[in-house]
Order: sequence, then structure tokens, then C-alpha cells
Amino acid sequence: MKTRTRWILKHPLQTKYLLLVILAMLIPLATLGFCFYKITFRLLAEQIAFPEAITANLLPVIHGVNRLLLVTLPLSSLLVLWLAVLVSHRLAGPLERLEKELDEILAGNTARRIALREKDDLKGLASKINSL
Repeated sequence: MKTRTRWILKHPLQTKYLLLVILAMLIPLATLGFCFYKITFRLLAEQIAFPEAITANLLPVIHGVNRLLLVTLPLSSLLVLWLAVLVSHRLAGPLERLEKELDEILAGNTARRIALREKDDLKGLASKINSL
């Protein structure tokens, strides 16, 4: 019977990496958003002398960009978060497994061997610990 994979672990390393990815996503997003709107409203303020030209030409472009951003930013944010969970799980999962298995070995069960999945990043470390 296959066990269910827990993607979000209670391991502090995974939490740290997820927070780092979220910050790496939010800081450029906020900066770009601020710059975009600052430039847009500066253009509108400079061209206020002939508002008909601005209304006819620039506002439809602004509305189009806003619609595009409303669709793509949440989708790309979810994609980046999903990838961050996958990558952090490949590191935090084996670390959690190593900690549990080493606790068992330290408790006196020296016949215990550390078994990790084939694609786990710390497979080499687990095999070296097993050879001790």
C-alpha cells in the first residue's frame, strides 16, 4: 500500500525556503507594480492639456494591461509557489526522514537502515550513514 505524500512538512527548513520564495516573488512584483502605475499616472498628468488624446489612446492600453496582469500574476504566483513546495519537499522530506531514522538508531535499534526515495537529494548521505 502506497503511503500518502505530505507536501508541506513541519520541518523548519521547508518553511524557511517557502518564505524566501514568497519574498522573492512579492518584492519584484510590488516594485514593478509601483513603477508601472507611477509611469502611467505621470504620463497622464503630463498630458492633461489634451485629455481627449489620452482617453482615446492610452486608457484602453492601461485597461488591457490591467486585465492581463489580473490573469497572469495570480497564475504565475501559484505556479512559482507550487514549484517551491516541490523543490523544498525534495530537501526537507529526506531531512525529516533522516532525523527520525537517526533517532531510532540512537535509541538502540542499530539494525535499522535509512531508506530514501530514488530521486531524493540526500540519498548519498543516507548510504554513507548506513555504512557506519
